[in-house]
Amino acid sequence: MKKIFFILVVFIAVAIIGLYGLDRHRKNTERQREQVAYLLTSCVNQGILTLFRLQANDWKTHPDYYIEEENRLGAAVKALPDQILKGESFEKWRHAIKICDKLTRNSNLQHVTIFRPLGDFSEKEISNIYTLKDRGALRKREKTIHALYESAEAAARYMKDLKRDINTQLKAFRFSDKERELTLQKISSQVLDNYQQGNFSKKQADTYLERVSLFYKTMAENPKSYSVRNGSLYFYSQELKQKVEDLYGAVIQGEGAFYGNFKQILVQKQVQSSSY
Repeated sequence: MKKIFFILVVFIAVAIIGLYGLDRHRKNTERQREQVAYLLTSCVNQGILTLFRLQANDWKTHPDYYIEEENRLGAAVKALPDQILKGESFEKWRHAIKICDKLTRNSNLQHVTIFRPLGDFSEKEISNIYTLKDRGALRKREKTIHALYESAEAAARYMKDLKRDINTQLKAFRFSDKERELTLQKISSQVLDNYQQGNFSKKQADTYLERVSLFYKTMAENPKSYSVRNGSLYFYSQELKQKVEDLYGAVIQGEGAFYGNFKQILVQKQVQSSSY
């Protein structure tokens, strides 16, 4: 009887220890999962905050601002692991750091694609009337305008590309379906759900760029039909003068809306309060 009682006590003790071990393992796994989700959520948020600063920039005053923001984002993301990790490093954590690095690199590429041409387009050299007849200057203008078409394309699909990139990176590092689902849910609820694609209009941007392109092309193809005198254009052809004035008027009139368009790529969702 004593032997049976002793075996029973040992069995219960082993069971308790086993349950304790399982509970501890479960809690540790949950803690690690939370830290991974927090790191990636913070990483995504830093990228979006960078976009907001970029789209608020005055590109005519600070045409190279994207470089400053690229450095700022890199430093902010680099500091995240030390700020978030509690305890020893683990495999999924190291994967999460790599994912964060890739997301940040891709965000910077997106930002450069969208905003670098905008900065180039804002440079005084682009609108210099003394180079309107120069074919080399025209090629540079056309190159910048072509890049701006790509900018508009990237701006119009910003949120869609960001979500796809996050999912792709999680799959690439072999997160389980459950881990990926939980992480995506966290990123969505804490970051992405607070933002939405803004009223950016690719059509509006493309229309403006078509007018700008036609203006510069017209000036370069008719070098003998006008001259520059004291910083102003003097036309020998009344027909060309009318055409250029119409084009230039449309360009100037649409300039503010064009730059304003790039300020609404992403917007914060409006929280509607219930009325009682």
